[in-house]
Amino acid sequence: MKFTCTLLCASLPAAMLLAGLDVKTFGAAGDGVADDSAALRKAAERLKADGGGTLDFPAGTYRIGTRRGGPVFDGVSNVRINFAPGAVLLMDNLEADGNGGGHGLTFRAPAENIELYNVSIVWKNRPRRRSMGDGLRFEGFPEDGKTLRSIRLENCRVEASAQTGAVLMGCSDVTVRNFTVKNSWADGLHFNACRNVTVDGVTGEETGDDTLAFVTYYAPEFTGKTGTVFSLPDLGEWNNSNSSAANIRSAGGRANGIRIAGAKDLKISNVEVEGKSSGIIVDAGAVGARHKWQYLAGRGIEIRDVKLRNCDTGFYVWQFNAGLDDPRFAGFDVKCENFAVSGCRNDSVHLSGVSGVRLKNFRTDGCRWRFRTFRDCAVEQAAIAGAPFLLIGDDAPVKLEESARLAANRTRLDGVALTGGMLEIQKCRGLDLRKVDITGTPAGAVFVRQTFDSSFREFKLAGINRENKPGTFAIRLLQSRGLKWDQVEVTAAHPLAAVFEIGGGNAKLRSGDITIANLAAVPEPTPPVRLQGGPFAPENCTVSSPSSD
Repeated sequence: MKFTCTLLCASLPAAMLLAGLDVKTFGAAGDGVADDSAALRKAAERLKADGGGTLDFPAGTYRIGTRRGGPVFDGVSNVRINFAPGAVLLMDNLEADGNGGGHGLTFRAPAENIELYNVSIVWKNRPRRRSMGDGLRFEGFPEDGKTLRSIRLENCRVEASAQTGAVLMGCSDVTVRNFTVKNSWADGLHFNACRNVTVDGVTGEETGDDTLAFVTYYAPEFTGKTGTVFSLPDLGEWNNSNSSAANIRSAGGRANGIRIAGAKDLKISNVEVEGKSSGIIVDAGAVGARHKWQYLAGRGIEIRDVKLRNCDTGFYVWQFNAGLDDPRFAGFDVKCENFAVSGCRNDSVHLSGVSGVRLKNFRTDGCRWRFRTFRDCAVEQAAIAGAPFLLIGDDAPVKLEESARLAANRTRLDGVALTGGMLEIQKCRGLDLRKVDITGTPAGAVFVRQTFDSSFREFKLAGINRENKPGTFAIRLLQSRGLKWDQVEVTAAHPLAAVFEIGGGNAKLRSGDITIANLAAVPEPTPPVRLQGGPFAPENCTVSSPSSD
């Protein structure tokens, strides 16, 4: 029997083995009028002296009226905090100028085994602006023996905080379940330089910044100390690595539903975002004139089962420096699957200055796709309704005579369907496009300019030129070379001038080395190709189609 009890006790969290303490025994009134700050500090000191324990908040309103903020658990392990139904920590400690005057609950490393259940923290008055005041603050350090380890938050809630709802810095082995944040001035739930994080359930309403953020900054050498954010020199185990987040809901407010920067081996799933600047953003870049912080490109990022509505941009992967020369900032590894995006004002999907992004099973409605300065990307099975798809291989200005030397984009599209919008390609090289369906465009369907050494296979264009615009071509190829088209089927709502127009040449660049095989055009007799004439007419162009037999 003694052996059985030993095993049972060893399996329980240490806080459960210590006596529970009622905050009212330390003088907390819980009436919403008295200042309970001193009583709660005494309770935190008692837990530290006891080596941990359980702290219970009975139903009531526990007012923090001092500008020091709520209790600080400094180096205290084996802590369990329970809020009974109806228990609220009321932050009534704004500065005279209306800015935040301190945090709700703070936990400082080194410590382990910290559990919070049903904690509710509310600011009595909304702070004037973003300022000092996190609802829950965990000050760890990204190193074994110095970190905050084994943290659990369940059914916690923060409202109207001066800064974040909850911020965790340099923490390890974190579990968050059913976290709610409303009207925060900054992020809802923020992780910096953590590892082994599991999030299951976040609801953010009108957050002043990202609802959920996994952000670790970059610096050539490690910077940061306990109580500050951390910058790391490379992607490693403390870049919010080996982490996951599921069942995320975000509505309204500013910034993004989810932001990922400088992260490694992170999985995100079951997300719904509405009314944010970006539904989900994955970004990186070095310090510049417009950016004070820098972040490495995220790798091992997987995002799936996402619904984004009425945002400025739906899904955004962005490197905010020019070019793709530095893989530390441009070399992403991001896989996304099963996205539905609608009602965006700028872009449904936007990639800019990135490589290594793969998208699968996307459905978007009403707003364009844009790829700008990209490499080694892929799209598989995408349905794009009511908007165009723009592929701009190099967004920087390129001299016409140098455009034939553009670097290879090495990007593949397979199974893309556009309804009511055209495909536009500029300054690209090394594209592989196959199984592309374009339906119901007002005029033409495909526009290609200054693009080289690329393959286009199994294109079906149906019901194009529905507005009956004179002189319409289904596909225009201008100042482009080394293009191979195979299996192109075209039907038009109204007559076309020709299926293909090839030309646009001048003394610096002329179109040529273009092959078009297996071209079918209906209604006949639509001319298969019109070659622009003059001294810089296209050269070495060949066409085979049933209409030319």
